[in-house]
Amino acid sequence: MSETNRMHPLLRSIPYFLFFVFYWVAEALFVPYLGLYFELRGMNSVQIGMLNGLFYVVTIVSAMTIGYFADKTRRPRLTVSICFSCVVLVVLYMSRAATLPHLAAAYALYGYFVVSCCDLVDKLLLEQLESDTRYFGLFRVGSPLGYSGGAILAGVLIPRLGTTSLFPVCMLFAALCVAMSLLMKESSGVPRRQKAGVPVKQLFTSWQSAYIYGTMVLWGFSEAGALSYLAVYMSDRGFSTEYTSVLITIAMVGQTVAFSLMPAIQPVLHPKTMVMLGFLVFSGRILSLALIGTQQFPFFLVAVFHFIGGSAQALILTPITLMIGRTFSREVSSTAQTMKTVASKGIGSSTGAFLYGWLYSQLPARSVMVLFTCLIFGFGILSRLGGVWADARTKIGQARQSV
Repeated sequence: MSETNRMHPLLRSIPYFLFFVFYWVAEALFVPYLGLYFELRGMNSVQIGMLNGLFYVVTIVSAMTIGYFADKTRRPRLTVSICFSCVVLVVLYMSRAATLPHLAAAYALYGYFVVSCCDLVDKLLLEQLESDTRYFGLFRVGSPLGYSGGAILAGVLIPRLGTTSLFPVCMLFAALCVAMSLLMKESSGVPRRQKAGVPVKQLFTSWQSAYIYGTMVLWGFSEAGALSYLAVYMSDRGFSTEYTSVLITIAMVGQTVAFSLMPAIQPVLHPKTMVMLGFLVFSGRILSLALIGTQQFPFFLVAVFHFIGGSAQALILTPITLMIGRTFSREVSSTAQTMKTVASKGIGSSTGAFLYGWLYSQLPARSVMVLFTCLIFGFGILSRLGGVWADARTKIGQARQSV
């Protein structure tokens, strides 16, 4: 056995952890502030909305085609390296784009190349960990750490140097992602033939598939629906952007702690129970936003609910990613992982953000938050019932095959 294989998983997989850090630094300091940059380029709110809508469409196309390409070539690591090399060039192109067609093309290309890479690294990390998949959540700590670092970095750069300063910094962290991907181990265990088959049919013919991707649609709907207008909601309620930033930071700390505790949580809780718990604690976080500013719900309680609710991402993403790794064969595992993005961002997030925006224009702001609290709580119960149903149908199918 080589020295690399004898190393502890934490040491063996450092490039994966650092990739998540660098990926989310680039994402947090760049994407949330593109609207400001587009305004500087003379775009109005309708045009910015069109660009954001285009991003959601590209998300679906990217997740399906990039994952399929990785499975077809049997080289997901190389696919990540190519995608992020393209991201560096696309960000350079966007920094020089001045007209709407060029900005739209650049934003679409950015979304296409960047959106599926985390899913592919999830797959590579699971293969690297082999039987030590309980450590998966520990490496995903890099995501909230990176996002928090990116938000802080953006807060330092923009007031001093303006939004244009974000482009070279984003390019730097994208280049670091390329470097980390080159240090990863390429996918193994599947022969690389010239005409490699990708059994995509697996993704649509099992009861577990319905549970996995249905859950991700509900999660994308919940997260984007409730949080996409957070800054607007807090402003309308009379709170400063600093107050909003503090709450987001507290939630990120909760997410970091939850990912760190995954090795201890996984042996105790059933995966589908973890998913349900993720929805329930997230509904508590949204409830605290509905009650914020009332005497009965002081800041301390809001902070506690945000800390606990911040763990939702870890409680949902970790078991779902591991389920995908166990459910589908390696021939289609890259596509299976990237389909998480199709379900959550492509379908769930776009639907949730649209519905929340419409409701926000029709109902009092607090009522919308209460409504989403009830919906998300209900999604948690529905996900657990769906899990029981999927397990039962799977057992029936296995029994029929054994007869």
